Amino acid sequence: MANAQETVKKIMAHFESNNWSIPDVASAMNITEQYLRKILKNPDNHWKQITDIVSKYKIR
Repeated sequence: MANAQETVKKIMAHFESNNWSIPDVASAMNITEQYLRKILKNPDNHWKQITDIVSKYKIR
């Protein structure tokens, strides 16, 4: 599995390339913005959620 910080960078790059903000993504995922920020800030503790984000948005 990839390094957690590298994965978060790929996720953020994907969001930025599509002009999506954190609140927009959180709303689309039906989670709070605070929870999404917590996931992205501590990816080592939230691998399941990181994997779900990568899978949902087909990030490679």
